[in-house]
Amino acid sequence: MKELINKLNVLDNGTWQGVALIYTIKIITAIIILIIGFWIINRITKILNSFFDVRKIDGTVSSFFKTLIGTVLKIVLIIIILNFIGIQTTSIVALVGAAGLAVGLALQGTLTNFAGGVMLLMFKPFKVGDIIEAQGKKGRVRDIQIFNTVLVSDSDKTIIIPNSILSNGIIENSGKSPSSPAEKAPTEQKQS
Repeated sequence: MKELINKLNVLDNGTWQGVALIYTIKIITAIIILIIGFWIINRITKILNSFFDVRKIDGTVSSFFKTLIGTVLKIVLIIIILNFIGIQTTSIVALVGAAGLAVGLALQGTLTNFAGGVMLLMFKPFKVGDIIEAQGKKGRVRDIQIFNTVLVSDSDKTIIIPNSILSNGIIENSGKSPSSPAEKAPTEQKQS
């Protein structure tokens, strides 16, 4: 931007049209690059979607990673386009980096729960319906979310355990809870 202002200040009466033409061409080229870049980013997210479907990765994890990768690629594309037009992006990159660091530090506990959730969803030490005991709490797994796991105790109390504790602690998995007489019968026969 400073480059444009300096050129406009130095110009004679007849040369401002040349500078206007150069910057018009740059802006049109930047818009074309932006459209093509967004198309490529959408293709990448579709490829990621099919990759996650083939690998049968949990929908919560795949959705988060698709959104994260798409957002990062769009930010990089916009910074590249601003640099192409002639706007200095050093301060913008520093600002984005500092904001990322501040958010990371502010959400440190939440991010450890998220990382624990990803580990639980990928390695599956237990699944929905299993009876587990962790941190002195025992119950049937009702839901495995990205930040925490929801258990239901024998007395129908809801227990919510952060995933960072589950991914780093000891888990006793008793397996599937028998919910019908047909499921109870084979376990009784095995004990006899």
